[in-house]
Amino acid sequence: SQPPAVRARLMARNEAFERLPPERKQEVRAAAQAFRQMPKDRKQQLGRAFHVLRTLPPDQRAAILRSARFRVQFSPRERHILSNMLSIEPWQPPQPPPAQAGPRH
Repeated sequence: SQPPAVRARLMARNEAFERLPPERKQEVRAAAQAFRQMPKDRKQQLGRAFHVLRTLPPDQRAAILRSARFRVQFSPRERHILSNMLSIEPWQPPQPPPAQAGPRH
């Protein structure tokens, strides 16, 4: 079974997808398929970017996708794939690491 936070994110993503008009659903499906078919190194780079971007609010995601750094790092097609995949990804603020017990004296 998945942790509650993961289940909630998946449910939110599915709900966002279901609210899309049919043509946007097709774009998101096509982006996911294109991602799966990418060479391993590009898939890893896009995957890392995706995981970082999903921790940002949607307006910041869009600004970063348009940034000069991303235009150099990713092709227009790759940025389009990321944008489509992120369009149904709920904002997931970074979670603080769990508190660790310190040494006992």
